[in-house]
Amino acid sequence: MAKTWGEGRRNVNELIELFEGFDRLSKDIVDSFIEAHERKKYLRQTLKRFEERGLIQKRSGLYKVTKRGTILFSRYRWAVKEDHPKAWDGKWRLISFDVPTKDNRERDLLRQALRKNNFYQLQQSVWIAPYEMTKEFWKFVVFNNLHKYCKIMLIEVLDGDEAMKKHFGLR
Repeated sequence: MAKTWGEGRRNVNELIELFEGFDRLSKDIVDSFIEAHERKKYLRQTLKRFEERGLIQKRSGLYKVTKRGTILFSRYRWAVKEDHPKAWDGKWRLISFDVPTKDNRERDLLRQALRKNNFYQLQQSVWIAPYEMTKEFWKFVVFNNLHKYCKIMLIEVLDGDEAMKKHFGLR
């Protein structure tokens, strides 16, 4: 197992990204991918766990993603960052969320998706961005049932937004 939770998550994400878009990959491609990384041992362990849990199957020199694997991989895949428009429309998109403490995993999932999509943490559970939220981000939030914790706001006037404008490189 990886040394920390974050390293374990990184190993899972890297293998999920490798399989993304393919229903099967040759053993040689997977082996080359693992050999190119520093954490070979941990990536092999994660791959073995995927097999043990029925997320992938190894047959005749091929790794095949199972139906269960496809569903689970899409749950853990981080929302893909799309390019944002060059011109800012002057409006802020604010997400406020309240996730119960019993659902810490969901809170972490939401925070990581917000970070990956370049949101700025305004307060503990309040994040802001100058651009519309991407379709991929919304698919991720809804698929992982995180939308029930969120309130979304569109703000035209925000007092003291100089730091955020600087952070996002806006004028």
